[in-house]
Amino acid sequence: MLRSDRLSTFLRLLFLVPFGFAAACIAAGMMATLGIFGVEYLDLDVIGWYIGGAIANMISAGSIAFLPAALAIILAEVFAWRSVLYYLLAGGLIGAFAIHLTEQSGALDFAARPDVTLLAAGFVGGFIYWLIAGRLAGAGIANGSASKPT
Repeated sequence: MLRSDRLSTFLRLLFLVPFGFAAACIAAGMMATLGIFGVEYLDLDVIGWYIGGAIANMISAGSIAFLPAALAIILAEVFAWRSVLYYLLAGGLIGAFAIHLTEQSGALDFAARPDVTLLAAGFVGGFIYWLIAGRLAGAGIANGSASKPT
């Protein structure tokens, strides 16, 4: 592996993967807020409630999804899984995990359909991560294990 390939792989893992996770958490939090409160909170009179709820849901999405997402990202990087279906499945499983956590705590008892909302938030988060960083998973790493040409 060339030195520039190692550097580009390192920079991708250092910057693009955390940025992709953060963007996925933002998108999932906004989707969860939209699903919980509905579109009526997008009115200019009460947009502050939507923004406040979105910020709270972004933080919740990041804290709930961190360990399962880290495992999914590590597996994708090691095995160079770049399929959008993998990231949608991983996001859906993280959403199902969030459903289980919220059912245990009763945090979303007031919402009409928290199960659909959290699954959709997981799918959106997985898709956004794939758009930013997942399409390049394993780039430079999988080639490093091949034998060097003579």
